[in-house]
Amino acid sequence: MTEQTANLKPGWKIWRFDQMATNVNVRIDNPSESGMAHYVGLEHLDTDSLKIRRWGSPDDVEATKLMFKKGDIIFGRRRAYQRKLGVAEFDGICSAHAMVLRAKPDVVLPEFLPFFMQSELFMSRAVEISVGSLSPTINWKTMAVQEFALPPMEEQRRTFDLLNAGLGTVDELQAALDVLPILRRSMEMRLLSMESVPRQRVGNIAKFTSGKGIRVSDLPKSPSDTNPVPVFGGNGISGYTDSVMDGTAEPTVVIGRVGQFCGVTSMTAGPCWITDNALYPAKMSRDVHPAFLAICLRASNLNRSKLGEYLPLITQEVVHKIEIPVPPPSDQCAAIKEFAQIEATGTSLMARLSSTRSFLMQVASQVLEGGANGI
Repeated sequence: MTEQTANLKPGWKIWRFDQMATNVNVRIDNPSESGMAHYVGLEHLDTDSLKIRRWGSPDDVEATKLMFKKGDIIFGRRRAYQRKLGVAEFDGICSAHAMVLRAKPDVVLPEFLPFFMQSELFMSRAVEISVGSLSPTINWKTMAVQEFALPPMEEQRRTFDLLNAGLGTVDELQAALDVLPILRRSMEMRLLSMESVPRQRVGNIAKFTSGKGIRVSDLPKSPSDTNPVPVFGGNGISGYTDSVMDGTAEPTVVIGRVGQFCGVTSMTAGPCWITDNALYPAKMSRDVHPAFLAICLRASNLNRSKLGEYLPLITQEVVHKIEIPVPPPSDQCAAIKEFAQIEATGTSLMARLSSTRSFLMQVASQVLEGGANGI
């Protein structure tokens, strides 16, 4: 009996990972001829989520892929620090940068294995044994010989029942989050199609211009006492500086001007700096509230009107030609309040989702790390 085994709680045993799971290595050389309807790439797996909510089509990918069956675990062996792991609810093919794993039920409860792999104990080991600097990857031969302590089946079942109840809460929170963009878009369409409300071109109520150049690459990415001023670029906040740009003392609208995400519209919260990769209203009529204008511009989906292919951009002319409703100030404030409630709800749901996932991982980790006496 080794010292490691002697320290285990009664009923616990140490197993190699290849005694716990099979590495299913069924290769598919021609994805479009696989006969499958689903392709799961690493981009379709969400960090710290066991549920696969997105997928692509085998017709859209080339090169060799791996086949998986319903109930298999798809584990991102490339860049394991991203903690991408999902349980398949359908048959399909997946990226060769993943491992397809199938529990060995004599050793580990199939429902318990995904939670075990989400634990800090397993994920830390996965990152530790990854090789390569740019895209660290796990080799199955190395993973196979890693040893872990597992509780007896009865305790695995009890732990799974607890974690699964929490997973139901995660699914409910995620479902609520998924509905919010649909609700927001519905509100935006209703706003843009308001009847019996005067409409104006944006150029008649606001004159947009580019911001001022600043070396974004030299800016710290987090605020501090010496650099508290946010710098808005082509895709939101790019960094922080110590200077305030003239004309930005009050909250204002910022539109990304250059890049694939041009058209992204933000509202500043106060004094800021706006780079020349973004647009902002140097002049604005008092007939429209800045936050209401931002809502209308987001609803207009500016990115669809971008110019150029290799360096997409949004010009002042594109923005100025957009027509928006301009209701009385009281109606604008009501709309601003409605959209703020949507944002607040999303923030609250995201916080609850994150804390619930963290709790589940902590439970799994505490159970596994508590397998040895004295821990």
